[in-house]
Amino acid sequence: MTKTLARLLNGLIRLITAFLPRWKRLTVRARLYDKLLPFEMVKVGEKSLKLFIPDRTCIYWAKEGPDSEPVTNAWIKSFSPDDTFVDIGANIGLYSLMAAAHGVSKVYAVEPNPFSFAVLARNIYCNGFDSIITPLCLAMNENSSMVTFKLGGMQAGTIGNEIASEDLHPDSISLTAASFSVDELFRIQKISGVNHLKIDIDGLELEILRGSAGLLSDPALKTILVEDNSENDRDGMALSSFIEQFGFRQTDAWGHDTSNNKIFSRRSS
Repeated sequence: MTKTLARLLNGLIRLITAFLPRWKRLTVRARLYDKLLPFEMVKVGEKSLKLFIPDRTCIYWAKEGPDSEPVTNAWIKSFSPDDTFVDIGANIGLYSLMAAAHGVSKVYAVEPNPFSFAVLARNIYCNGFDSIITPLCLAMNENSSMVTFKLGGMQAGTIGNEIASEDLHPDSISLTAASFSVDELFRIQKISGVNHLKIDIDGLELEILRGSAGLLSDPALKTILVEDNSENDRDGMALSSFIEQFGFRQTDAWGHDTSNNKIFSRRSS
């Protein structure tokens, strides 16, 4: 029903503007598009956030996203006001916005999908967090290089974005992108004093961690949340073992939910 209604409205608008000269026709449609920009206010606990919803995929983040990972919400809510948070795989920015809303000092939101990044940037600005959240449209990997980046789709908010390790299907959507290791990015951008790290990037978590040895060794880093997309228990153990060698232990201090996330906190000395 919603698709049919949208098509009818689109056809009506085109019919009404069809008699106008070309550039006036485009101007009217552009102004109408601007008037119809879809935003939605969502509640995360006692905090309200304004999300830009330009397509159907983004509706998930407004409808289900705020309550989909209660452990992640509790973890972010525990951050201190002077903390710095790095969100790798920020998508349209829900968790980066949550961290800023809860009062952290600085957020770096890393999102390689250009369609999601455009919405991320708009969400940062529309919520007034442009002085707190720094958006970075970059792919992260074990090493810094140029890569073929496969997109899950051309809509914002999609998942399944990944660095291609083999030849792609002819129908795949991809682009050539710059990728960086975390340590190299931090060196170039002079990022330091990071207290919390989130990695949610559909499969390259361990590779990104291997490029983060400097960050993982930094005593300032208190906690790490990683979505464990391991295909078997052996790969999951490898991910946990790699993190734990830097003085972290897996914890359920923030509870349990149905996500694949693992949270690690630094052991007390």
